[in-house]
Amino acid sequence: MSPNDFEVGNAFERVPPIPKYYWLEEHLRAQIAKMEIGESLPSEAELCHTHGMSRTTVRKALNDLVQEGLVHRVQGKGTFVSPSKVQVRFIQRRVGFFEDMASRGFKIRSFVLEQCLIQPPPQVQMHLELTAGEQVVKLTRLRFINDEPILICTSYLPYSLFPEMLEENLESRSLYMVMCEKYGVKIAGGTSWVEAGIASKRDTDLLKIPRGAPILIVTEVMKQQDGQPIEYGHARQRGDKTQIEIGVFME
Repeated sequence: MSPNDFEVGNAFERVPPIPKYYWLEEHLRAQIAKMEIGESLPSEAELCHTHGMSRTTVRKALNDLVQEGLVHRVQGKGTFVSPSKVQVRFIQRRVGFFEDMASRGFKIRSFVLEQCLIQPPPQVQMHLELTAGEQVVKLTRLRFINDEPILICTSYLPYSLFPEMLEENLESRSLYMVMCEKYGVKIAGGTSWVEAGIASKRDTDLLKIPRGAPILIVTEVMKQQDGQPIEYGHARQRGDKTQIEIGVFME
């Protein structure tokens, strides 16, 4: 069967031409779904011979699968099936990243890059509803799942609400847990914005991904029960290793 022949009942029907690389991608996705993590795909040469396609076409299909995180390449060895992406949940946010991942059996750790007191940029001041002159605690952490760097998380907290946050050890503790247990904060919810981006040089260095690789940028404002904003932050997370899970509720 050629890329443009599809079975209908007991017969084959010709359909409008589709790009050969797209057909190969779909074919390989079906194969990958049946394969084990770490199992190798056929080589580029084998795929060219089997499907009668040029190396350029085969390479484009494989590159797209690499960008999606379904497979990864090892120089000189081949292309291999990657682990499934980690789902980062936004269905409910009383449980933060640390608790969510730990509850699903992942090994979590953080490396604190910044933990300092600053004058907030205008956007931070606006989202936290601060008055002129109020300061914020800035926290930037590199988060690891199973010892692999996954995201860079930056949080801004009103200093007036969390005066001792500069001294907290947040490398092995949940920020939300500290906020709730030490400061008595009851997080009611918030708003998240998700957009696509490309990796900067800093992302490349910290997340160990190529410059210009796809990333997910998640920005959010969290509020306590009285409606007061308590955190404004953003996360830059690997597009090849994570996907966003969002709950949809019908009223």
